[in-house]
Amino acid sequence: MKINFILLISVFFFSSCTYDSNETKINSSTFTKKSLTLNQEKKSHFKTLSRKKSEEIRSLIYSLNTKHVVFIDPGHGGKDPGAVSSKGNYEKHITLRASKILQKSLSKYKNVKVYLSRYNDKYLYLRDRIMLAHKVKADLFLSIHADASKNKKAKGISIFSLSNIASDAEAKKLAKRENKSDFVGNMKLKNNDPLVVGNLIKIFQRETMNQSAEFAKFVLNDLREYSLYNRGHRFAGFAVLKSPQIPSILIELGFLTNKDDEKKLLDTKYLTNLCETISISIVKFLKIREN
Repeated sequence: MKINFILLISVFFFSSCTYDSNETKINSSTFTKKSLTLNQEKKSHFKTLSRKKSEEIRSLIYSLNTKHVVFIDPGHGGKDPGAVSSKGNYEKHITLRASKILQKSLSKYKNVKVYLSRYNDKYLYLRDRIMLAHKVKADLFLSIHADASKNKKAKGISIFSLSNIASDAEAKKLAKRENKSDFVGNMKLKNNDPLVVGNLIKIFQRETMNQSAEFAKFVLNDLREYSLYNRGHRFAGFAVLKSPQIPSILIELGFLTNKDDEKKLLDTKYLTNLCETISISIVKFLKIREN
């Protein structure tokens, strides 16, 4: 009797195991089908975006009627490596590579001339970067960087323009330098009164800040349009953005401290896609300024 009972329990146990196994297979199959469907939808979405982007690029290639100069500043360089990932990837190398890709993306547009602050692993003072942009009479200034954070989950693209507080502080410093400032020389201010000079610089810089903020919005709109994850428009007192004449933004391409972002920043295909999107924003902004 005991043997029969044990056999009965065993049969029931193994039957249960078989049932669970089949149920697991069914659930696994359903999950796989859903994953495949999602992947197909994702691929279809990106194909649609790619076609749309190609069409927009074609529509903009001959859209500019006057010549424009875009100045791209690859952040850091030389003795200044910038952020360094856990895998040993240097920000200075990524920014240079991305800047060259952006230059190539812009080269297809008529009436756009592009200069870089550096073409190799060279150290430049922040002031020198701005002065180089003034030297080539740049219409736009873009500083390219990669971010870093103690929070490993932090990710995405950030667009910075100068804040009001930083702008006012910089205007005061420039006014104190009077005619010794190279910026003042570029603006050809004839008045030697520090108070007058300071107020004029504030006026120039306030207008440039407004244009910079507008330019940042153009870039952010296109990043969203083409599904590139971003952290929005942010404000900071970056020294490299403090030209009182040239609309300037700083782009943090992503976080080297985030594994997914780092992988993207090392991927030529991703950088090309990102730079093509930024180039669209640049041309559209320049076109608006022509009108």
